[in-house]
Amino acid sequence: MIHITKKKQGYILALIILLVDQLLKLSFISNNNYITNTGAAWGLLQGSNFLLIIFSFVVIFYINRYFLSHPLALSILLGGVLGNLFDRIFRGHVIDFIDIKLFNYPLFNIADIAIVLAIFLIILKKK
Repeated sequence: MIHITKKKQGYILALIILLVDQLLKLSFISNNNYITNTGAAWGLLQGSNFLLIIFSFVVIFYINRYFLSHPLALSILLGGVLGNLFDRIFRGHVIDFIDIKLFNYPLFNIADIAIVLAIFLIILKKK
């Protein structure tokens, strides 16, 4: 299990998540095997890129403020938020490429996985 005790360690983990997310997105872009999403999860808030960028910066502020309460979860959350924020700022949309064909589930990416995992870890710690 990863044990994060300092912000520097958390930032390194967040940077690793960001890099893996972006490298995989570049791979899928080069293979033209992806979709774009101008909204949030499940296509909510389509076309609200500016609002979602502002929301991402608010989330980053709170991650830094409350880091010590959940260092691992908030490090993972930061990596996920940064991955999708990078897309929104530099591409104007988020790249989604993971497709689970077992059931009708929207495409998603590594940043999305990190965000969901972080929320799950925060909920587990609350119990």
